[in-house]
Amino acid sequence: MSLQALKQTIKQALANDYESIELNSLLAILFEHFTGWNQIQQVLNKEEKLSPQMESAILEAVEFLKKGKPIQYITGKAWFMGNEFLVNEHVLIPRPETEELVDWVIEYATIKNKALQILDIGTGSGCIPISLKLALPNCTITGLDISDTALPVAKQNASMLSADISWLQEDILDTTYLPNNYDIIISNPPYIPFKENVNMQVQVKNFEPNIALFVTNEDPLIFYRVIARLGKQYLSPNGQLFFEMHYDQGKALLSLFDEIGYHAELKQDMFGKDRMLRASLKENKK
Repeated sequence: MSLQALKQTIKQALANDYESIELNSLLAILFEHFTGWNQIQQVLNKEEKLSPQMESAILEAVEFLKKGKPIQYITGKAWFMGNEFLVNEHVLIPRPETEELVDWVIEYATIKNKALQILDIGTGSGCIPISLKLALPNCTITGLDISDTALPVAKQNASMLSADISWLQEDILDTTYLPNNYDIIISNPPYIPFKENVNMQVQVKNFEPNIALFVTNEDPLIFYRVIARLGKQYLSPNGQLFFEMHYDQGKALLSLFDEIGYHAELKQDMFGKDRMLRASLKENKK
């Protein structure tokens, strides 16, 4: 079957599962993954016959798409801050809003204009600490995660992108000791209450690691509270906490950080939603 004919067959098979624009984008990524041809090359080679082996592999991937498996897990790759990262079911797929958080940290660190100690908590694929290291090569950066299956992915990404990162495997909810003081602690922690699971996309709730997404309904701010308390012990003078957050938790988080002893501010994402928070200890000047 030709490339074009196979694409049309797949479009018909997935027409009820995806909107047309999204489907076209997914198929462009899928065919590039298997053929090595970008979108323009796919058009130029649309009449090219695909081998039975390649056709079979593509159709197998399509079955995963029908079940809602994210294209990033099918190809094993995702883009973040202009770089390609390896991903699998043990790590979250990097999101554009997390890029905005990283940009905020880079902006702050650039103004400081000195070598900083930075800790990323809940590092997953390593996209945050690796991107920070590439942008801030003079800084010393550590990635921490509880998962013994996520950290190998992060280490592989760091090696692939030539980023010198230190790694820690710790359960931050049970950690009483960190090896250094830090000028910046950054985290995109789990913050979605389990009760919201029913409203989430199949691609997220059925395929991405629950441990990186969900928290108890009773205490959805637990990671922020624990990290804030650790920060009182391990932030250097004038150190900063940076977080990604649920868009409707801003007021509760401002109250929490004030109670623990921080000045905190919210930052909106590109869609005008409160999605980021920065905090510094009240006893230190900003």
